[in-house]
Amino acid sequence: MSDPVMDAYTQAYNASGQMVQAFGVIRGDGAVLWQSNNWSLEADAKGLISAVNNRAASVTQNQVKYSTMRTSPESLVARNVQGNGILILAKIENDKWVVAWASPDAAPDSVYVDVDRAAKSLKGRI
Repeated sequence: MSDPVMDAYTQAYNASGQMVQAFGVIRGDGAVLWQSNNWSLEADAKGLISAVNNRAASVTQNQVKYSTMRTSPESLVARNVQGNGILILAKIENDKWVVAWASPDAAPDSVYVDVDRAAKSLKGRI
């Protein structure tokens, strides 16, 4: 049986032209349900959710600070000003979220659409 999250990650990776390079699913309480093996979300998951809920001006993941470009109750798009990539959160449903990292040369709006589509594909599947 295929892994729905791996499928969603692959979908986002391909749709974004290989720009989405790390992927995970976290819960509102900070639990990490799934993460690609090239990063760790454990230390920052709670802070990421809090950043969305509080519409924070910045968010930290893996000791890298990202400045929020835009946020809504269902999403957050943030960019590292030193050129360290783009961090995206997209709500799946209830308290489940996709967290994705995209390379610095990705177009934030376009890559958000790819991540959000991948998140929506996980509704009821995780």
